Amino acid sequence: WNDVRVRQAVAYAINREDITTAAMQGNATVNQLAIPLSSNWAIDYSPFSTDLDMAKSLMADAGVTSATMDLMVSSDYPETVTAAQVISAQLAEIGITVNITTLDFSTWLAEQAAGNFDMLMMGWLGNIDPDDFYYAQHHSTGWANAQKYNNPEVDELLSAGQVETDTAARKQYYADAAKIIADEVSYLYLYNPDVVQAWSPELSGYTARGDRAIRFRDAALVQ
Repeated sequence: WNDVRVRQAVAYAINREDITTAAMQGNATVNQLAIPLSSNWAIDYSPFSTDLDMAKSLMADAGVTSATMDLMVSSDYPETVTAAQVISAQLAEIGITVNITTLDFSTWLAEQAAGNFDMLMMGWLGNIDPDDFYYAQHHSTGWANAQKYNNPEVDELLSAGQVETDTAARKQYYADAAKIIADEVSYLYLYNPDVVQAWSPELSGYTARGDRAIRFRDAALVQ
């Protein structure tokens, strides 16, 4: 999995639409980058399509005819288990056998932090600024870079984005970094879940946040 061609083969072998339909009943938007398309920081970039011939060709170029992958998911998030099952069936088409490991979330977190995985299913919530989506996960010194991704050009772009004050220039830094991250499959992004919120008229002080996180600190239920 350190060979980018094998990671790209996985990216070409999966079908995001099928995964999204199965895991989210279609209540999500397929996206090959981290930032939701509704964000002002989003860009339209989709380097991979479902192409089994391309996937097999990349595997052959890497000298890999078959492989076995452990895919780690959490039972606390059943949609990840469902997605893993679909991914397993899809990757079998290019000779990759997927062993799904289902853990409780605390164990999952420990295994992730220790780097004990070939691939894992995860999600992020509560991000607004583009730095939240990329620096911790993909900078070589990022605290959430459990996959140990290391690309000096990406490091430079993400560091520049942290201090740039011009919005257009800053967006370009993150766009350039996002494209490299996607091309090299540091993460294999699948979709952005839809968030539908409804609440009783008796609830006061609740605000639907732009980052889709749910917070009840200032909320109260009127009797």
